[in-house]
Amino acid sequence: MIYLPPIAHLLPMTTIRRARKLPLPGTVNVHLNERVMARDVIAEIEPTPTHQFIDLARALGTSEREALRHLRREPGDRVEKGDLIAGPVGLARRTVRAPSRGRIVALMGAKLLFESYAEPIPVRAGFPGTVVSTDGVQMVAIETVGALVQCVWGNEKRDYGVMRIVGSSPRESLQTDKLDIELRGAVLVAGVCDHPAPLHQARELAVRGIILGSMSSELIPIACQMPYPIVLIEGFGQLAIDRPTYDLLLSNQGREVAVDATPAGPYDAQRPEVIIPLPVSSQVDMPEELIALAPGVRVRVIAPPYMGEVGVVQEILPHAVGYASGILSRSAKVELPSVGTVAIPLANLEVLQ
Repeated sequence: MIYLPPIAHLLPMTTIRRARKLPLPGTVNVHLNERVMARDVIAEIEPTPTHQFIDLARALGTSEREALRHLRREPGDRVEKGDLIAGPVGLARRTVRAPSRGRIVALMGAKLLFESYAEPIPVRAGFPGTVVSTDGVQMVAIETVGALVQCVWGNEKRDYGVMRIVGSSPRESLQTDKLDIELRGAVLVAGVCDHPAPLHQARELAVRGIILGSMSSELIPIACQMPYPIVLIEGFGQLAIDRPTYDLLLSNQGREVAVDATPAGPYDAQRPEVIIPLPVSSQVDMPEELIALAPGVRVRVIAPPYMGEVGVVQEILPHAVGYASGILSRSAKVELPSVGTVAIPLANLEVLQ
């Protein structure tokens, strides 16, 4: 029986292609094969217009007939915020001005139906790369080459900055006394965060992101309020960054990295991730999306008691194994550097490519 577990990509060099999909049709600002930078606006979303009635007579303090005599615009006219619609009237020079960018839809007596247009919402590239596909309306795909680290949780933000390691080990906690002015505008890497104070101080330093091994689950509401992205490589609790991931991040310290803390949707396999664009002189393959569990495959344990450990599969056991909890489960023998070879349920493993 072939078992296809979930895959977390941990690759020092690969081709990364990501599609930026607009939730609503909008305007795409880039073209095929165009080179873009991380903060370039590649598309804009046009929010759904809202409508409101404006009582001209009441606003001008006149009769309906008098208000219509001072109307300066016609139905169908487009206006910018602050443009004069009616007036001025009387000694007070009363006027009616456009409350926002929009359009005069209709006039019913002295009541005007106004359609408001909100400011377009920019969609940024997120990382430097090349536009490889677009439908011109709702999707832009960008490709780059670099290192890729996929995570398990994110707070739905994106940003880009220079990566700095905080502390000297993958287990070290993020502490306020380690956050100084030299880290302003950086993407921080630390082992664990178990207190809200460092998150608030990082906001004061205008950091561009935080990459953690784990975080206390009590900090989820605070993390979601932060203006910068936060990603967790291992999950919630007191889990250190696994050694292969930490070594990859450490080897790229000082480089610019993209932190995408967008969580996967119910029909989307994409994870929160860290992308480190790298110079390359030749073609690099894209990551594999399906890898069967087999001897020699590197895996990460995603449930206690060995949660966060990285090892190599030695054998897929032919029969279900019984555990102290009373559960019978298909299992694999995995060699973990810290404990040796142990049997672990297949459901508790993910491939680490």
